[in-house]
Order: sequence, then C-alpha cells, then structure tokens
Amino acid sequence: MRLTKSMMRAALSAVTLSIILSIVFAGAASAHAHVHVGDYELTVGFTGEPALVNQPNGLDLRVAKGEGDSATPVEGLEETLKAEISVGGQTMQLLLRGVWNTPGSYTSDIIPTEVGAYTIRVYGTIEGTDVDESITAGPDTFSEIEPTDDISFPAVASSASADDDSDSSQTLAIAGLVAGLLGLATGGFALMRSRPATAGGPASSTTDEDM
Repeated sequence: MRLTKSMMRAALSAVTLSIILSIVFAGAASAHAHVHVGDYELTVGFTGEPALVNQPNGLDLRVAKGEGDSATPVEGLEETLKAEISVGGQTMQLLLRGVWNTPGSYTSDIIPTEVGAYTIRVYGTIEGTDVDESITAGPDTFSEIEPTDDISFPAVASSASADDDSDSSQTLAIAGLVAGLLGLATGGFALMRSRPATAGGPASSTTDEDM
C-alpha cells in the first residue's frame, strides 16, 4: 500500500505525541519518593503536582510487593497503615482510604495553607512488616508546596490595603455623622432664639407714647 502525504503526517504526529506523553509521565512519576521496606516499595507524593498553596490536593501513596514487572499491588492497607503530614512544627493526621479501581493506591485529602517543604510520614504494618518512614519534599522526593502569586489572576488586594480602606471608610462615616449632629444642634438653637415670648412670659415695657 502506498503511503500518502496525509498518512505520513498523521503517523509523524502520532509518534511525536507519544514521545511528548512519555516525557510528561516520566516527569510526573519522578516527582514522587520511592522507599523500600523489606520486600515492599512505597511510592509517596502529592496527587497534584506542582503542589500549590491553598489549593485542594491529596496524599498519593502506592504500595507494591516486589520490583519491576513482577511487582504486585498490596490492598487493604487502610486498616494497618497510618499517615501524617507536617510543616513548621505542626502535624496533621491523614485519614487513608483506598483509591477506587486502583489496587494498592491510597490517598487522603489535603489543602496546604503554607508554602514550603512538607514531610509525609507513613507508619504501621504491611502484611506484618513494620513500617515507619518519614519523607521530606525536595528535588529527589516530591514537590514542595509552591506559591500562586505568579499565576493568580486577577490580583487580590493585600489584607493591609483592605484594612486601610476599611479604616478610611469608617473615619469618613464618623466625620459625616458628627457634622450632621452639629448641624441639627445649630438649627435647633437658632429655632429657639427666633420663637416669640409666650403669654406667661415677662410683659413688654410701656413707653411714654403708649400712655
């Protein structure tokens, strides 16, 4: 069969796409830590990488027995394994659950609220084998939590600016209220000065002309 130019272009595009996807997935896989405990391999990282501050994310934990093509996923570990995440002296316990339709994969929801290198600890037992591993984010493990300043749009006003605007608005409101009260007081005083004397008040003086 003779290949036409359109068929050759389609084949070239498919090869190019395959190369690009292999590079992308290789980069994603490398953004995880790989830890060996006995006969088991733990793959640890975030479900979303790059991991961004104040954005929903999650623990990505995979456990397999053996290595390479012969490795088999280990299921049911949400009952025997525990995990926690820490940064800046604070630690939070993670609630592990199995990933649906993905044997040997476990996750837990996280919304990181601080930029930096987080540490993930996995501990407990895997089929009777004790596990207690702590892995900190870095170039050779998994993604640090990164800021969103360079990709946020539109820009959000800083809290300091917002406080200044709020203080200015309150000052103007108070000044307006004081001015209104002063106006009412001045008007009331003028009205009292302009009212005639009442019948019970002091009689007016009589001049010689009136007599």
